[in-house]
Amino acid sequence: MPRFIVFADGERRELLLDKSPVVVGRGTGCDVRIADRMASRIHCRVEQTGSGPAQVVDVGSQNGTFVNGQQVLTVDLRAGDVISIGATRIYYEREPDPNETSLLARPSLPNDDLVRRLTRERSNHLRLQRISHALSTESDVEKLLTLVVDSLIELAGAERGFLILREGEAQLHFVAARNFDGDQVPEPELAISRSIAQRVLETGKSILSVNAGDDQRFEGVQSISNLGLRSVLVVPLIAQGETIGAVYVDHRMNKGAFDDEDLRLAEAFAGQAAVAVHRARLVTHLIDANKQLEESQERVRLLNEELKRRVAVQEVELVEVRARLRERAASGGNDYSRIVGRSKPMMDIFRLLDRVVASDFPVHVFGESGTGKELIARAIHENGPRAGQRFVSENCAALPDSLLESELFGYERGAFTGARQSKKGLLQMAHKGTLFLDEVGDMSPDVQKKLLRFLQEGEFRPVGGRESIHVDVRIISASNKDLAEIVAKGEFREDLMYRLNVLPMRLPPLRERKEDVPLLVDAFMKRFGRETGRPNMKMRPEVLDALCAWHWPGNVRELENEIRMLITFADDPITVDRLSERIRRALAAPGDAPEREGLTGRVEALERAEIRRALEEAAGNKSRAAETLGISRFALQRKLEKYRMGTDGRPLKPGEKVDGDEVAAPAGANGADAAPHGGSGGDEDEP
Repeated sequence: MPRFIVFADGERRELLLDKSPVVVGRGTGCDVRIADRMASRIHCRVEQTGSGPAQVVDVGSQNGTFVNGQQVLTVDLRAGDVISIGATRIYYEREPDPNETSLLARPSLPNDDLVRRLTRERSNHLRLQRISHALSTESDVEKLLTLVVDSLIELAGAERGFLILREGEAQLHFVAARNFDGDQVPEPELAISRSIAQRVLETGKSILSVNAGDDQRFEGVQSISNLGLRSVLVVPLIAQGETIGAVYVDHRMNKGAFDDEDLRLAEAFAGQAAVAVHRARLVTHLIDANKQLEESQERVRLLNEELKRRVAVQEVELVEVRARLRERAASGGNDYSRIVGRSKPMMDIFRLLDRVVASDFPVHVFGESGTGKELIARAIHENGPRAGQRFVSENCAALPDSLLESELFGYERGAFTGARQSKKGLLQMAHKGTLFLDEVGDMSPDVQKKLLRFLQEGEFRPVGGRESIHVDVRIISASNKDLAEIVAKGEFREDLMYRLNVLPMRLPPLRERKEDVPLLVDAFMKRFGRETGRPNMKMRPEVLDALCAWHWPGNVRELENEIRMLITFADDPITVDRLSERIRRALAAPGDAPEREGLTGRVEALERAEIRRALEEAAGNKSRAAETLGISRFALQRKLEKYRMGTDGRPLKPGEKVDGDEVAAPAGANGADAAPHGGSGGDEDEP
């Protein structure tokens, strides 16, 4: 039976070849396991087929398989053949064939040294050719840098290898550090002699040392003795006449591990490696430049969109401002600059303010919480004849009855426990000025009675007081409740309602004037940006789309808080994922399955839901629904066409169309209130 006789590390082993194939290598699963560092994990295999000769097959080893001194890929084995893997020798023995000549009977070659040298040169040439091909075809930069180090370790038979690139005049950048097993070398900057590497980078010349510890060129270099270096080989990487780096290999255990042939081979390899590394760096710079260009283009696109939006807003503002200036010129030129709004409902409010401010009658402002009732009250005061006097405000819902009474009317010393001295009430403090009473609908009956007496007679008595005090005060009240409704419920005095509701004003909720959302967002962004030291924060367009789509149950105050939160916590530019959870949840809510994915689809779903709600409340009347939505009837018509919705909010069937205030049948039906409409239903809002 054939057998192997293995000589490795001074030991001799015999192995019977009782199976096929027999795998040879360094891996734990090999049949013939050898510890030679030049052996691959699976190096070669020996195959025996029937009675024919055995074959040795190289399976892509890094350092090659040699039979009788010649590198082979596949060859038949004869009795006495020697398989060489690094320093390991494996002799193949079997019963001799009388027709073949054994190794012992073959004539010896005239010059074994010449054969070995030629064989080594041929092997190195094949390896260099293979490595050069790998360098020229590898496109991944990190893999290429690792390949450079691994290749020189293989060519020189080194223990470790390092690829060092120059950064500036004196900085070394370790881009790869490996050992012969392919593992990473930790802390490479501490594992080499920086003095040797720096000398190669400065001179552009290779250094070969067979024993660095005894090399006089490195006398006094502390790192060599500290690291216990023996064999060192460092070659420069030169590209276009510039030394861009160096490849450093060493062997800490063996002296003379490298010779002149290794140096010549390493320099030949370094020339090709330098070109590959230089090309890889150019590719990296090009990728970075392209990325920066794309980011710049994206910034330019965002800036252009922001500019277009600002120009559009400014055009609207300019038209409205001119109209307001003409109206103010006729009415004395009132200033409402603190009130942000250019929508039709807000323009109606401005026109009503122009008529209210000049009078001295009580004003009652009705509106949902967060609509800006106190802002309106201040505008009335600041543009009226009492502008130079005090503006005093009180929230009637925030104080208990007894405390509200003493706050409004004041109290005398000793009027109740704790009243150690007299105190003026808000009415007395607002003499000649304006008193704003917010949430007046929450007053208790007793306080209502005393306030009614003051409005009738113009005087009041402080709590615990005996003498009446006469003051001249304009009363502006506000409530989020309809006074007529709470009067009907018996919760508010009817005579007091008539005294307060002399000049009524209704503030529209934000959902009825969504055209103002971009203006409010811009104003809040500027104000909170200044307050937080982030004045140049930008917002991505889809964020503004989401803000415009939200129905804002908390009105302007809710929007104000949302922008304050975004300015404080979000990055620049602000993205959709930083919006409040309730808004993001609504954008992603099921029920209106968007035709398109992403934010655009979710915004469309919100628009569908709002349109359906408004149509239901208006019983299918588009004019009233458009007024509720704060858009024109024409804009609503276009959106119904865009989303294929009927005036009852249901999806249209194929062939149906929106016609007037009814859904027309596809053919032969009578369409009421027909009105022309052009286009296919774009994304434009009301003009």
